[in-house]
Amino acid sequence: MTSYVTWANKGGIGKSTLSFQLALKYARLNTNKKVIIIDMSPQCDVSRMLLGGGHFNGEQKILDRMTSNPRLTIYRYLEACVNDVPSGRGWPDSLSYLIEPNSFRDENAEKLPDNISMVCGDFDLERVTHSLDNLPQPQPRGGRVPSGAHYSAYLLPRTFLRKMVEDFEREYRDVTIFIDTDPYYSVVTTHLGLLAADRLISAYSPSSQASQYAVYRSLEFLYDPNYGLVQEVNTQRAIYGTPWFDSLNNIITTPNISVANLYMVVSNMNTPQAGRGQPPYSQPQKLHRQSQQEVISRINGTLSSLGIAHDYVHDYLWDLKRLGLICDYNGFDLATIQLGENYAEPSDDGNYYVNTTGGTPIQLSSYNARIETVTSKL
Repeated sequence: MTSYVTWANKGGIGKSTLSFQLALKYARLNTNKKVIIIDMSPQCDVSRMLLGGGHFNGEQKILDRMTSNPRLTIYRYLEACVNDVPSGRGWPDSLSYLIEPNSFRDENAEKLPDNISMVCGDFDLERVTHSLDNLPQPQPRGGRVPSGAHYSAYLLPRTFLRKMVEDFEREYRDVTIFIDTDPYYSVVTTHLGLLAADRLISAYSPSSQASQYAVYRSLEFLYDPNYGLVQEVNTQRAIYGTPWFDSLNNIITTPNISVANLYMVVSNMNTPQAGRGQPPYSQPQKLHRQSQQEVISRINGTLSSLGIAHDYVHDYLWDLKRLGLICDYNGFDLATIQLGENYAEPSDDGNYYVNTTGGTPIQLSSYNARIETVTSKL
């Protein structure tokens, strides 16, 4: 049982597409495993793709989940945690928020792997951040017979998503969980994702120094012993020792939380170049290779300064270009695209033919091979 959170402290580097493609490829390579995707981004890009993409009204299907009764989204789960756990009503049923995307996708949409399930995102997710951030800190527990609530108002909300992850791990014998997040570190829902998973996947663009510096800063935000998230968690634990109690004087059983360990850094959206005497797509272009080496060096330097071992994986993916747009718009992964087939796209004629000749077969094969290579390291 393994859980991954995909996070980069910058938008626009293909994080949600990366989460989607890796999760579906993982499901295809591990048909005996349950694969669950939790969408913790208010943009809901992963949910939109899982529910059919733009062509098959994936956004409307998210809205349908938001307006259903009960509201089967991550927003409602977190709202239930805020309302019920401190007050003594207990933890919500995590499994009730789990849905099968194939059950909601349009009948004309390509079917996703049967072992994929999801917790749907919610466009109103940012509204629950106020409740998470403003959970009242109870007065100290005391009295001749000690009574009253006792917990860290900072830490308790940050255990909510980890509780869901552990519930899924208890329910399924062999499950792998992927969590997509908001890029903003300061948002509490991002903290929930970073504290819920065992392993962190980060990403950057080899053409964007801003995204590369965001990776270095991300590591400091998470692991710096003086001000990072790991320090915040340890400080709160020291101040508010366990056991914790709710307002009805019941012990609150919470999961242990820790910051996800850096597991993989992906150089995303690379441009291919053939080396002398090598086939097409044999390596990224020279500038991108140089960027990768610089990033590896800077990451290792940052980890050393933080006292963390350099035991992460670094790999790269190609810029998916038009084929990536086809996947997003139709709500399927690259493995679904077949040569000689027509697929909808948001263009004037609304149709894209996947050529069986020229560079397209090599391109498609190379894209799929690279994603499989990266996924096989999970």
